[in-house]
Amino acid sequence: MFEVEISRIDPLRNLIKALSVIVEEGTFIMNEAQVKLLAMDPSHVAMVDFELPSEFFDKYKCEGEPRLSINIKEFLKFLDRVDRDEDVWINLNEEKARLIINCRRGGHNRRFEMPILEPLDEEVPQPKIFFKAKARIITNSLKMAIRDADLVSEHVKVAVEGETLKISATGDMGSASSEWEKGSDDLIELKSEEDSSATFTLSYLNEIVNAAGNSSEVATVELSTDMPIKMDFELPRGKLVYYLAPCIGV
Repeated sequence: MFEVEISRIDPLRNLIKALSVIVEEGTFIMNEAQVKLLAMDPSHVAMVDFELPSEFFDKYKCEGEPRLSINIKEFLKFLDRVDRDEDVWINLNEEKARLIINCRRGGHNRRFEMPILEPLDEEVPQPKIFFKAKARIITNSLKMAIRDADLVSEHVKVAVEGETLKISATGDMGSASSEWEKGSDDLIELKSEEDSSATFTLSYLNEIVNAAGNSSEVATVELSTDMPIKMDFELPRGKLVYYLAPCIGV
């Protein structure tokens, strides 16, 4: 049995949108303490590690450890139909293999049902990467740098050189770069064991940062040379972490 109640839909809707930018279908694992999702995009280029504690919701009931496999993009379409001033109940009906979304405002009730999927066979392993550099930065500043790079190229280089974080791109239309020196207003923290850099597909980074930025004000970026990047978007409650594989030879 799994059922939650929430009076403000926007925080949940924004987080599901952040998942949907890379995950089409995913299996949520629930227990009495939290909801968890560890999933990869279909091309296995990006991964998301997501957790929401029971305290995120106004009411939370869970018996056992049910698994909920759904099409996340379709789930988001239903959540987009919920008005901001509606109270929402979401529950799993395992007998009917349906996820049920009830909305209420005053005496008006609305109800949606969507099918749940067969549990996904693929088990996603936790990445084991030793990062050599770490930067904690204001999410909007990171978002602006990624959007700048998107003007000129399909790829972006992220680097920590000395005491500077750099994001840069070069293409046929020109170049764009952003640099934050250690101690600058938007760069909260910078640590480095050695200079590190890697190049990534901009379309992935752009979608991830734009979507996650709706829920997070600060992001922690970790990288090593030509290794996957880790982006931890700080939430008031919960966990939203992405891993993105680099482009080698670009």
